[in-house]
Amino acid sequence: METRSNQDRLPFGTEISSALASLLARQGLELCHIDWRQGRSRGVLTLTIDREGGVSLDDCEETSRVVDAFLETIEELSTPYVLEVASPGLDRTLWTLEDFQRFTGKRVRVRLLQPMEGSTNLKGLLEVVDGELVTILDEDQKRRYTVRFGDVKTARLVPDYGETRARKR
Repeated sequence: METRSNQDRLPFGTEISSALASLLARQGLELCHIDWRQGRSRGVLTLTIDREGGVSLDDCEETSRVVDAFLETIEELSTPYVLEVASPGLDRTLWTLEDFQRFTGKRVRVRLLQPMEGSTNLKGLLEVVDGELVTILDEDQKRRYTVRFGDVKTARLVPDYGETRARKR
């Protein structure tokens, strides 16, 4: 999985990350992202989870219990930490090329590492993902931009509140 990852900052290796993804998949959940922030006395481990139709507070609480029990068995994780489990939200971050492919046809807000034709911010329809290239039809500039995935600093969905209301009915 190609990703703008912080795996090298995590207090454990890729095997543990994969085991966490498998553990959550058995519960019908997708592990979208793992983040680690080291504080003065302990770290904060944040897992972002999702499932078709979204996740509830109960999903986050259950995931916290299951993951905490699993992590207690991991000797590699000797640093004190606080575990947080979160939903990606309506303005979900797109971390991987797979995320970009999955959300093709949706509106996105993209921040680039370097300016492209004078702008580092794009907002519009995610039209095409072709290999490492992502094409966005920018709403403000009324033009298409094709950028390398590696040149994307951050990308988020732009919530469609009409679609959200329709899903709740």
